[in-house]
This record gives sequence, C-alpha cells and structure tokens, in this order.
Amino acid sequence: MTQSTATSYDTLLSDYLAFWNETDADLRATIAERTFAPGVTYVDPQAEVSGREALSELVGAVHQQLPGARFSPGDLVDGHHDVLRFTWNLGPEGAPDTIVGADVALLTPEGRMSHIVGFIDRAPRA
Repeated sequence: MTQSTATSYDTLLSDYLAFWNETDADLRATIAERTFAPGVTYVDPQAEVSGREALSELVGAVHQQLPGARFSPGDLVDGHHDVLRFTWNLGPEGAPDTIVGADVALLTPEGRMSHIVGFIDRAPRA
C-alpha cells in the first residue's frame, strides 16, 4: 500500500471499526477477509492473538464483557509507507465514551492489516 491516500486509510479504519462493532461472528469473518492478512497478529495491554479467527473470538469476548459498547473513530487517522495509526473511542451508544485509545497497524502491500498494536489512553479505574 505504498501509494495510499487519506481515503484508503479512512476506508481501512472504517472496516476495522466495523469488525470490532460487529456482534455476528459470520459477518465479522467477512469483514476480516478484506481487512486483515490471514496471519494477522494483535496485541494490546490485555490481549495477544494471532490469526483472523482468534481476533474475531477476542472481539466476541469484548462484546460479552461490554455489551452495547460501540467503537467510533477518534481524531487521528494517518499513515505512511506500510504503517497506519489511528485513534478510537469506545462507549455505550448515545453516551460519553468511557475508553479512548490508539492503534498502530502494519500493512501488507495489498493494504490489509498484518500486525496491530493497541494502546489504551483513557479507561475507567477499577
């Protein structure tokens, strides 16, 4: 994805957030095929998974832990070469966001995410 544009980054972010927001595993699998490389890896402070199926299972667990929570884009989406970075928000639909974070993704030449590193910038205290 060496010739990426802001539009392609926005589209990739939109697909990424749709994947995280999708509660149906079959629909998540469809989104995953166009968004992630088959061997995608994902790490954040609370998780580490490898492969589309494992990432989808992680998303399913997040839906069980935080029912009704929705991801939305933050203020930043940009990239260069084969790297994309973006911010995101998470909270109940129609209510203030409770978690804010940022992710950095390495992209394949075809423009799919191959490795994602997630950061949580703000979360409620336990």
